[in-house]
Amino acid sequence: MLDQWSKSWVVERAVELRRNPIVLIDYLEGPEAFLEFTYVTNPGAAWSLFSDYPEALTLLAGIALASIFIFRRHLELHRNSLQFVFGAIAGGIAGNLGDRIFRNPAAVVDFIDVFLPWVEYDYPIFNVADSAIFIGAFSYLIIGFLDSKTKDNGQKNIPV
Repeated sequence: MLDQWSKSWVVERAVELRRNPIVLIDYLEGPEAFLEFTYVTNPGAAWSLFSDYPEALTLLAGIALASIFIFRRHLELHRNSLQFVFGAIAGGIAGNLGDRIFRNPAAVVDFIDVFLPWVEYDYPIFNVADSAIFIGAFSYLIIGFLDSKTKDNGQKNIPV
């Protein structure tokens, strides 16, 4: 819901945000701000990959959501931590899928712009759904790593 609400808020202010982004954090010298809200649309995936294939991305998102549902037992979704992880991933996929299906033109609304001064890199503009997918995927990696360490420690303590 936060994703769709934030995108609606941004779309209502699209023209203004394109011309004058809202600067949230600016401690940098020069034209770049560390964090600002702007408005862009992206028919592709992350970093505008596959922008020429929005229909394929829409289909892939639908397949990903269906796969999470179909394979939920294999994904161990009975565990609370993994419910959060896959809830974030599925919610993010659904938020961006909603843009692809219901917005005209079929493109995802992005608005969070971050500049990383330590490496002089303007990170690709993203949205709340993208953040949820990233946080969910990163959390899944951490949980998997911790689970494998726990299993390794358990095996070492078994007498041979």
